[in-house]
Amino acid sequence: MSEFAEKVDAFFHITERGSTIRTEIKGGIITYLAMLYILVVNPSILSATGVDFNLLATATALASFLSCVLMALYARFPIALAPGMGENAFLSYTIVSSMGFDYYQALMVVFIAGVGFFILAVSGLRQKLFEAIPPIVRISMAAGIGFFIMIIGLYNSGIIVHGTGSALTLGDLGAPGVFLGILCISVTTYLWFRQRWDAILTGMMVTFVIGFVGGMLLGWDTITPEGTSLIPGVGTAAVESLLTLPDLGLVGSMFTQFTFFDGTMIPAFLAAIASLLVVDTFDTTGTLFAAGKAAGIMDDSGNVDGKDRAFKADAAATLIGALVGTSTTTSYVESTTGIASGARTGLMSLVTGLMFLIAMFFAPLFVMVTGSCTVGALVIVGFLMLGSLKELDLLDPINLVTVFTTVFMTGLSGSITDGIAFGIIAYTISMMGSNRTSELSKVMKLLFLIFSLYFLLTFLIIPML
Repeated sequence: MSEFAEKVDAFFHITERGSTIRTEIKGGIITYLAMLYILVVNPSILSATGVDFNLLATATALASFLSCVLMALYARFPIALAPGMGENAFLSYTIVSSMGFDYYQALMVVFIAGVGFFILAVSGLRQKLFEAIPPIVRISMAAGIGFFIMIIGLYNSGIIVHGTGSALTLGDLGAPGVFLGILCISVTTYLWFRQRWDAILTGMMVTFVIGFVGGMLLGWDTITPEGTSLIPGVGTAAVESLLTLPDLGLVGSMFTQFTFFDGTMIPAFLAAIASLLVVDTFDTTGTLFAAGKAAGIMDDSGNVDGKDRAFKADAAATLIGALVGTSTTTSYVESTTGIASGARTGLMSLVTGLMFLIAMFFAPLFVMVTGSCTVGALVIVGFLMLGSLKELDLLDPINLVTVFTTVFMTGLSGSITDGIAFGIIAYTISMMGSNRTSELSKVMKLLFLIFSLYFLLTFLIIPML
C-alpha cells in the first residue's frame, strides 16, 4: 500500500471497519448509479415553477457534489446526499404553485428551515423533536408525501389528467407518451421486485431508448422541444452547450433574486417553514438510521461514532441546497446499495460526490428526458413511502383517522403543508375526544396551534380584511 493509500485508509478508518479502498470506490460508483435518476427527476419537478431545466440540473449536481464531499470529509459516514424526493415536490407544487410564492422566495423557505434544522442538530434538540411527535403522525406524513409524489408522476406522464366531471381521470391510453409512462412503471416495478438495485435507472433508460427510437421512426412526440436539438438533422444547440462550462446562474439567486411578498402571505410562509423543518427531521433520522444499520456501524439504540457529525453534515447540506439554487438536500436511502456492496466509510460518499461533479458537465443531456421516463421513479418511491403504513395498527380509530386525513388531504389538496396540517389537527382532536389529551406532547400542542392559526388567518381572517 502506497503512502497516499495509507493516509486515505487511516483518515476514513477503512481497514478498521473491515473494508478496502477498492471496495469503497466500487460502493461509491454503485450508489451514484442508484441515485442518477435524481439528476433528471429533480429538475423535471422543479422546472414546473418556470425556472430553466438546465440551470436546475446543474444546481442539482452541484448541491449533490458539495453535500457528499461534506459528509465524506466531516462525518466520514457512508451516505450520499442529493435534493430530496418529496422536498422537491413540496417546493414546486406547494410553496410555489399552491401558496403563490415565487421560486426564490421558496428557496428562502428552504434556507430558513435549514438554519432551524442545523440548530436542532448542533444543540441535540433534533432527537427530542423526533420523539415528541408520535409514530402515527410521522408515518402518516411520509405516506402522504408518497401518495403526492405518485400523483405528480402519473399526471406529468399523462396517465391521469384533469377531468371534466371529476377532479382527475384517465388520460389517452393510446397516446405514445402515456404508453411509454405505463411501460416505464411496468419495467421499473418488475425489476424492483427482482431486487435489482438499478431498477429505477434501468426503467428510465429503457423507456427513453424506446421513446427516442419511436420518435425517429414513427414520429412520436415524446422528446421535449429543447431535447430535439440533440437529434441529428434537427439542431445542435444542446450538443454545443456540452462544450461550455456549467451554468451556475442559480448559485446565490436566493439573495440576488429575492423580492419581499405581501404581508398577508406571512402565515403561509411560516407554515411552510414549520412543515419543511418537521419533514426533513424525520426524513434524515430514518435514512441515517437505515444506512447505519445496513453498514453494521449503528446499534438498535442509534448509537454510533460519527452519527452526530452525520446529522450536522446533513443539516448543513440543506443550507447548501438553498444557496446553490435547489430544494432541500438530504441523505439518500439509496446509499444502502453501496453499503450492500461492502462500502463502510466516507470514502464511498466522496466517490459518489465526484461522480456528481462530472455530471455537471452533461446537464444539457438531461433535458431530453420527459415525464414518461421519470414516472417509474416517482411511483416506486411513492410505493416505498406508503409502505411505511404496514407498521401501524389501522384498526385503531385514531390511527385510521390520522392516516387517511393526512394521506388523502396531501394528495387531493395538492399541498404537503395542508396535508400535514390537517393530519396533525385530526390527530390532536381525536386524542382530545378520546380523553387522552394528557398524552399529547408540548410539541404536538404547539403544532396544533400553529396550523390552526395558519388555516384561520390564511383562509378566513385575511380574506375578510
